[in-house]
Amino acid sequence: MEIKSNINISQIKVEVSRELGLSLNRNTRKREYVYARAIYFKLCREFSHSTLSSIGKSVGRDHASVLHGLFVFDVMATHKDTVLSSYTKLRNDLLRENEDDLKKYNEENYYKIKFNQLIEEHQELQKKYDQINEKKIERTDR
Repeated sequence: MEIKSNINISQIKVEVSRELGLSLNRNTRKREYVYARAIYFKLCREFSHSTLSSIGKSVGRDHASVLHGLFVFDVMATHKDTVLSSYTKLRNDLLRENEDDLKKYNEENYYKIKFNQLIEEHQELQKKYDQINEKKIERTDR
């Protein structure tokens, strides 16, 4: 879901770098940097009105790299829980920090955003609950 607010990409970049402990500008193809940039690209597209070119330039890449990073994010989010959990945490932090701004800027979608956020939290809790139940069943089978 696209949120689109007036959060700028430099704010998103600082949050992603701080959370993951990586410099997004580093010119490397190491997996952790590729994933970090993919999360950054996804959050920029979701929260800002910036173009693909401006998002790419902010980390020394071009628009095609941003498109590829968005594709990488979609693939990794379905296969790697760590990527999805990092993205979800960052997204929730940005939503929380900019809640008043989002209400003013995009009030008609504010409650949709909050609803989707609660659904995501519910899904994460359901996953943890299911894992706990599986462990209990394994213990009783022994």
